[in-house]
Formats: sequence, structure tokens, C-alpha cells
Amino acid sequence: MVNHVTADYVKSGIDYANQTNAQAVLLKLSTPGGLETSMRWIIQAMLDSRVPVITYVAPSGTRAASAGFFILLAGDVAVMAPGTNAGAAHPVMLGGADIGKTMEAKIENDAAAYIRSIADKRGRNVKLAEEGVRESKAFTERKRSRAT
Repeated sequence: MVNHVTADYVKSGIDYANQTNAQAVLLKLSTPGGLETSMRWIIQAMLDSRVPVITYVAPSGTRAASAGFFILLAGDVAVMAPGTNAGAAHPVMLGGADIGKTMEAKIENDAAAYIRSIADKRGRNVKLAEEGVRESKAFTERKRSRAT
């Protein structure tokens, strides 16, 4: 799960890699998703890193869903093992709270803009990334994010 504990762990690992001039960071993903704030902390650490961050969905049978999809796309290199999937990143409220249509639209638009920004920065398919958020689409390792 993407939460404050995992975010702190990942950020510490990225900081250590930068302090020791590591060749790269390998961030292995297997997650159903998690907290938006924790996801953003992880992504900020990745984007600020001087050391390349490789995101890798593995082993076969796992996924990088929801917040994991954002993290996957934020990697300098994003890789998926055979038999994995990613996406289904439409924002949801914890506990199923009814927040109203206006707030739902604001949260969805914010998430869509964020993933478009990440995909564009990393040279990935912005349209497919946004579909992963707005339409909860999921992708296998065979549906590359650079595809049109």
C-alpha cells in the first residue's frame, strides 16, 4: 500500500542513493494503490532525484494500480514484467464518503492534470495516462505507454 510509512521509506532510499552517488534506484512496485498525499511525496522525491529512478512492476501477477500507476509513470524508466498490469487510477474517497459532484469533478480534474504533467515530463503517452485516471482504464505490459 502507498501510505506515509512507504513514502518515508522510498524517500529515504532515494535520498541515500543521491548522497552515495548511486548509479540508479530500482523501485519495485506491487500495489493496489493508496493515499494521494503519500503518492505525491514519493513522486516529488523521484522528480527531485539526481539519480535515475527505475520503476518496475513485478513479479508476474502483480499490479501498479491507482497511486501505483502515477508512481510507475513518474520513473525515469518505467518497466513492467510479463503478466503485470497498471492503471485504474480514478480517484476514490476513503470510506466511500459522498462529497458531491462539484468536489468529485475537482478531484478528478486535479488527478488528470497531475498525471498528464508526469507523462509529458517523462515523454510518455499523455492521452493513455489520462484515460487511466478519467476512465479507470488498466493496461498490461503489452500496451506500452508510448503507443498511440
